[in-house]
Amino acid sequence: MLHESDPVHCNAARIAIRRAELADIPALLAIEERSFPTDRMTQRNFRYAIRKAKGVVQVAYRQVPNVQGPPLAYGVVGFHAGTRFARLTSFAVAPGNREQGIGRRLLTALEESAAAHGCRGMRLEVRADNAAAIALYMAAGYRRFAEYPDYYEDGMAALRLEKPLFPND
Repeated sequence: MLHESDPVHCNAARIAIRRAELADIPALLAIEERSFPTDRMTQRNFRYAIRKAKGVVQVAYRQVPNVQGPPLAYGVVGFHAGTRFARLTSFAVAPGNREQGIGRRLLTALEESAAAHGCRGMRLEVRADNAAAIALYMAAGYRRFAEYPDYYEDGMAALRLEKPLFPND
């Protein structure tokens, strides 16, 4: 039967979230390369974010019984002293894995990590021409509060978005 030999068809495969590890860096760089034409994170950026930065790097991956697949998406969040906001500094879902709810699940996990760290809200910048990402963030409750003109290497503007992590804030 197909569902026994291919568990994806019987919904046995699931998306799981975990902290990134140094061994994930080649997969994260591949996602980065396929997702962004400019302003990419480097191996050094990922290494620092995973090992030393005040924040969290999480990955989403497909998990089937006894097998953990490679990262399908990642998010980097920084926690900074003196501010109640966490900052989502990089976020990407690998092409071919988009529009499956992976990005929304990972974003929720990153928000939960920020809230657990004591952050009251999350802020981010997104390319003004990235309609899919903007739609994801808006559907998740983010609201635009500012714009940075000429923010990216190619001159594109960035929209600044934020979301309170606690509804009464």
